[in-house]
Amino acid sequence: MNSVEENSKVNVRATMLSSDKLQVAAVFDSTEQAKQALQQLESEASIDSHQSEVITPSDPRLSAKLEEKSSQIASSLWTSHLALAAIGFTAGMITAFLLTQYGPALTQQNPIFTYIALISPGTFIGLFIAGLIGLRPDRSEIIRKVSDAVKSGKSALIVNLRGSQNAKAVSQILQAKSNSVVESIK
Repeated sequence: MNSVEENSKVNVRATMLSSDKLQVAAVFDSTEQAKQALQQLESEASIDSHQSEVITPSDPRLSAKLEEKSSQIASSLWTSHLALAAIGFTAGMITAFLLTQYGPALTQQNPIFTYIALISPGTFIGLFIAGLIGLRPDRSEIIRKVSDAVKSGKSALIVNLRGSQNAKAVSQILQAKSNSVVESIK
């Protein structure tokens, strides 16, 4: 992916979400370069040291630095599945009700089958959409890039932004120091 495509992705994500939901990662040839970039971010973009993680080759805490706590991920998945299943169930109920009251004779004469035929797919479609959201392809991109870089002996810098911080400015500073900058929703 070239830097023009990355810049357009960064800008779209930055305008769609508040910065406190964004994470930016950059890959560097050495740990020293990553630390220098972090110092520049601290001075120019008001990034605190507790907002960032430098990942070195053979870092034993690689997974912990890349991902949230598993309980937070499980809670998010559970909530999204319940909410979207409920929305699908409700949409199926409303559609079935309308069909049994005002629809063709077939649906009016067989209300139980109409409800079953519409509630089941509504619920499963809601669960399917929640599963797609849970896959998080943007998270996979940041995890893959950082993991591959660390395995090949490079270092990475991960910055978790806060609401008042400018994602575009952070990305531009990192792009000046690194060839590979990736932005993701936390």
